[in-house]
Parts: sequence; structure tokens; C-alpha cells
Amino acid sequence: MKKPWRQPETLGDILKDSLPKWDFGPTLLRYEVVEKWPELVGPQIAEKSRATGLQGDMLLIEVDHPAWVQELNLLKPRLLQKIARQFPRAAVKNIRFTLK
Repeated sequence: MKKPWRQPETLGDILKDSLPKWDFGPTLLRYEVVEKWPELVGPQIAEKSRATGLQGDMLLIEVDHPAWVQELNLLKPRLLQKIARQFPRAAVKNIRFTLK
């Protein structure tokens, strides 16, 4: 007997249904802060920096110029507050700015 044809599922739908079973959800939610870095800091800072990942509770950021490393280090407390407010599941406690 032939199975009835059904509409293919999107990869996003398959992953959404599968993540709870595999328990990758919390890990992927942590990485949302990396993906949303430009929205978090705005266009001027996003033009000069990019989030590259997480290492434990530290967000890793590459920066174009030494002056921007210094500037962002001065802004670090405010950035950490903003991250904690907007992305509490990321559990970011520190940010490391490195020169590209």
C-alpha cells in the first residue's frame, strides 16, 4: 500500500521539534547573544566589532582598531547589563575584546 503524500517539513520546524529531545535548546539560546551583537550595540559599534562566540561565561568580540578595544572596555559594564537584561539565558558574565 502506498503512503499518502504529505507536504515536506522545513528544517526549522524539524529542529524546533527535535531540540527539546536532544536538549540543545539551552545551548543554542546562549548563542543568540552572538547572533544579535549588532542589534545590541548599534550600527556604529557593530561596524567596528563582531561577536565570534562564547567561552564559558565570556562573550568573545573581535575589534578592528586598538582605540575601539579601549572604548569598548570602558563600555563593558553597561554592555554586560544590557546583555543580562536582553539575553538572560546567555549567562554572560564577562566580555573579552581582542584585536582582529
